[in-house]
Amino acid sequence: MYKFPPIDVADMLGNTSLCTITPEVIWEKLCTPQVKALLGDIEYSKVTVRETVSGDFPGDEVTNLNQHRIYGTDLDRVRLPYLNAFFKTTYGAFVVKYEGLKWKAFGWYGDLRSPQLIFKCALRDRRYDGTRRANDNSLIDFAGCYDDPVNVPLKLPNIFADAKCAEASVYGFMPGSRLSDATGDAEYDRFVENPFRFINQPEVFLKHFQMAWKSSRAPGQNGNPIPDVSRNIIPTIDRLALAAGYDYVENASSHYHVARWTESQGYKYATPELVELMNQFADGLKRIKASGIKLTRAQESWVCVLQSLPAEHIPAGLNLNGPKWPQDNIGAVNLWMYKPLSARAIALDAANAEAKVAADKLAAAAKAEAATPTVPVVGPVVADAATPVTATPAGSAKVDKPAGS
Repeated sequence: MYKFPPIDVADMLGNTSLCTITPEVIWEKLCTPQVKALLGDIEYSKVTVRETVSGDFPGDEVTNLNQHRIYGTDLDRVRLPYLNAFFKTTYGAFVVKYEGLKWKAFGWYGDLRSPQLIFKCALRDRRYDGTRRANDNSLIDFAGCYDDPVNVPLKLPNIFADAKCAEASVYGFMPGSRLSDATGDAEYDRFVENPFRFINQPEVFLKHFQMAWKSSRAPGQNGNPIPDVSRNIIPTIDRLALAAGYDYVENASSHYHVARWTESQGYKYATPELVELMNQFADGLKRIKASGIKLTRAQESWVCVLQSLPAEHIPAGLNLNGPKWPQDNIGAVNLWMYKPLSARAIALDAANAEAKVAADKLAAAAKAEAATPTVPVVGPVVADAATPVTATPAGSAKVDKPAGS
């Protein structure tokens, strides 16, 4: 008798278990005490299913990146409906949007006619990355980020075929702390937010770089971070993703200080090439420090950004002569990092690490053997019956000419 295989219809159609993480859980577990204090108490809510890109206030919009023409010609509608959970708070709003593959939570501060985004957190299933299907998700901000084949899902030695991977992203800045608020310089704010936008304008880049270099702001930090977001949020994301059945949580680290921070939280680089690249950056930064130049963690990140400038524009003493930061938040390339969560993922990671140690030992032994000089062995000389041999100094042999020659 035929035995029907188990089928998770909802999951196969893209309605993942990430959607089981409710707004209440996100508010209670992921919104930190400082974020809640800034937003105030929840006053009322409105939950709706939507299919248009427009939002309720500036910044609340979603996307139709694949330009689907729903109902024939209407580009203002998304391919897949999403759920919008709006919660008015004393000092702003808390909003969670759900699409089958992703949820995205926002903390908006101030008058909702022109609010400030102070908090953002998301979890996204990566199964369709590397294909155009990734862009059908209306909660992705811009095309070219995930659909390019360079961003295929996590590949590890012996990774199981049904491995579930989710990308985590976090944002948290204090209200009123934007550089444009403090300086009135919108271009400088945009530079610090993403300095790679100015790589093709070296003179403008260096003008703003000199200011940023003397400040405590790292690249990407055009606002002051909310302190308890960076301290508390990663372990909570890990627990929620694991409870939803995910084997791995991943992130795309935008800058050197972000990569090192997530590395300290248990994340690993997704490919051997990224491991080698980060080693090159670390070695280069050590050389700079050994030369007598002191660097803060923020300045280490700025040095990594500088490597994308033409060599003649890199300030003296700061050229690493080779490595370039892979993720500019403009093109398709991301610096992927992963963290094993499930028991089977942790076991596989340990087995892969052991296999790598063993392979490295074998490779080192083979290299050492190949480098060892060979000593030629000289055996005894057997004289030909017709050719007499006379004694000579040790280690040589002399052949006499035949008589009459």
